[in-house]
Amino acid sequence: MIQAAITSLMDVCDAAGMIRTDIGPTAIGAALEGIALTSASAEHRQQAERLLDLTLDGFTVRS
Repeated sequence: MIQAAITSLMDVCDAAGMIRTDIGPTAIGAALEGIALTSASAEHRQQAERLLDLTLDGFTVRS
């Protein structure tokens, strides 16, 4: 279900020209899983937010 949700979001972002086309849903899922595993506890919330910002920035199309 998560993979299907990621794919749907990627399709919308791709149609809008907002996401890189060389990244697949599996890569995004793995990145999100890694963030969750390394920042699962409450005291790591800021780290998780920063890692998520960095990851999402990396998926964005550069102009």
